[in-house]
Amino acid sequence: MSVKQITIVTPPDRPGTLADVAECLAERGVNILDIDATDDHVHGVIVLRAEPYDEALRALADRGYQAVGEEVLLIRIPDEPGALARIAARFREPGININAMRFVRRDGGWASVLISTEDNERAREILADCLA
Repeated sequence: MSVKQITIVTPPDRPGTLADVAECLAERGVNILDIDATDDHVHGVIVLRAEPYDEALRALADRGYQAVGEEVLLIRIPDEPGALARIAARFREPGININAMRFVRRDGGWASVLISTEDNERAREILADCLA
């Protein structure tokens, strides 16, 4: 299954940024489905899925954030050692780079994972058996 996620790049070490993003979206009636935030002291990066998606992008742009939307693949794999390695290995031979990968849910022995690649169309074919 394909889903849309939003990536926001912010200045580093700015206290309150995550609160501001969440408040900005809440004010526009946007629900955050999942979120991941990191700061490497060069940039802050917030990655999230939200609905309604288009309203989330507009709200963030109106607040002055550099927000970029992209389509990613949602897969479901066994929540066990080696499962992620087997998925990543599928991209080795066709030479497809994985841009990003993150777990968004673990439940009942299964894990839901979002994957972004340099070629999502080919990745969709490679992962057809585990698309959520």
